[in-house]
Amino acid sequence: MNEDDAVEALLTARADMARLTVELAEARERRRAAARQLVELGRGTSWIAARLGVTPQAVDGFLKYKERAGGPRSDC
Repeated sequence: MNEDDAVEALLTARADMARLTVELAEARERRRAAARQLVELGRGTSWIAARLGVTPQAVDGFLKYKERAGGPRSDC
């Protein structure tokens, strides 16, 4: 690999990271919205956690993220 190829690989990786960061933030918001909807339908964090393979505390954490963060954010 020469210098030009390495620079191109670096720039491509940087662009991929920026795109994936946006996609991850969007996926996290979709996860929160779906979990909130399940809670509104009467499901608890334990039920949701069992389907995700995580702890109920993890579900509680991402459901309450915006409250702890002080309002809307798109990076988590």
